Amino acid sequence: MALRTATSADPATSADSATSGSASAPAGTRAPAEERHRLTAVQGLAALSLDAMASVAYGPEAIVLVLAAAGAHGLGFTLPVTLAIAVLLAVLVASYRQVIAAFPDGGGAYAVAGRHLGRRTGLVAAASLVLDYVLNVAVSVTAGVAALTSAFPGLYGNRVGICLGVLVLVTAVNLRGVVDSAKAFLLPTAVFVGSILAMVTVGLFRDGPVSTASAAGHASALGGGATTVGALLLLKAFAAGCSALTGVEAVANAVPSFRAPAARRAQRTEVALGALLGVMLIGLSVLIGRFHLQPVEGVTVLAQLADASFGHGPAFYVVQFATMVLLALAANTSFGGLPVLMGLLARDHHLPHVFALRTHRQVHRHGVLWLAVVSAALLVFSGGDTNTLVPLFAIGVFVGFTICQVGMVRHWSLERPAGWRARAALNGLGALLTGVSAVVVTATRFTEGAWLIVVALPLLVLAFERVRRVRRCAPAESLS
Repeated sequence: MALRTATSADPATSADSATSGSASAPAGTRAPAEERHRLTAVQGLAALSLDAMASVAYGPEAIVLVLAAAGAHGLGFTLPVTLAIAVLLAVLVASYRQVIAAFPDGGGAYAVAGRHLGRRTGLVAAASLVLDYVLNVAVSVTAGVAALTSAFPGLYGNRVGICLGVLVLVTAVNLRGVVDSAKAFLLPTAVFVGSILAMVTVGLFRDGPVSTASAAGHASALGGGATTVGALLLLKAFAAGCSALTGVEAVANAVPSFRAPAARRAQRTEVALGALLGVMLIGLSVLIGRFHLQPVEGVTVLAQLADASFGHGPAFYVVQFATMVLLALAANTSFGGLPVLMGLLARDHHLPHVFALRTHRQVHRHGVLWLAVVSAALLVFSGGDTNTLVPLFAIGVFVGFTICQVGMVRHWSLERPAGWRARAALNGLGALLTGVSAVVVTATRFTEGAWLIVVALPLLVLAFERVRRVRRCAPAESLS
């Protein structure tokens, strides 16, 4: 299979200009054969948004579980907390639209930070994204398999093998190209989004029961006796619910994967992702309040909502099956974004040059295989248990969000286009919100395993620096 360098379709950039967004090749320089292996806006939504879409299965539940400590009174704050997260989502979508326009070579937070905050800050952003992408694969696969073993308990003892099988399937599809992966996952994405939107619509016009058939016989996890909700509890609920925002940055990281005009298509995909995710999150939180749902051990909030809206019939099982499939396939977001990011790091001498090579299908094959191997190791290490991995999840993405927002504030202050103050204020607000969330999530989950990310992040940055020193001392390499 013929390989080409990552810059064969785009003009080469200086090795030290790690994030020059102006290096994107004109649309007309791409060969028609290459264009066939790039994404349309709709395909981009299927290939790069599965992580964010699937987060509606655990984002609202994370909010409910935190607020439940304050009893029924605390659950009354589910909608306000969700609306705050939706505001942050809108801020992030608006910001990443600008990132896509300013940095069409992709890279997201890495590109923004490298240009405006310095090379090492850019490496911190890149390291946070690498960790988040790898953990996303492991969490997505284990969560999807957990849904399967919940429906068929007899498979529980084989969960590690099933996880590895799902990982092999996703890896094989992505080795055929990002367009093939988008086509394969377009139907599951459409079924999931359609079932959630239908559930919200039906639920809004149906008088739901306080208890549902799916929750019958299970113990409630609702706290009792609390009559007040403190600011710290609301902050924890906000930070927990922000796990629903993971994956929002994936489109900006993979702009070169889109067909020309790549930046415009990527922006459309980003807006569509934000709109769908926001509608689903707010809709689900309205239903939680409407049906007065409580957290129940062994039954997800999404399952209770489906039961209350549709009843315990075929539509209920469609929602559960669609959720299971999408959670398992949400790993595809990482396979779409991380290999591109690794290609940029290799171009800038922070990774071995083989990660910059692409096949004739525009696949960063070495990046895909590396991601699969590391993810498989995590799956084996965790024993296929989602709860072992979740405490490590989302910290990296919050760090990347914050760095990206700060970098865009710097971008506007230097470029100063019309209305730059309002744009800088918007990014500044986003940096504040995501920065606070990063601190809260790290502090509250530090002893649960988050300390591993605190240690791994600087170690990964040091590894990037080490590779750069070795490559700069080595004889000039030819990537042709």
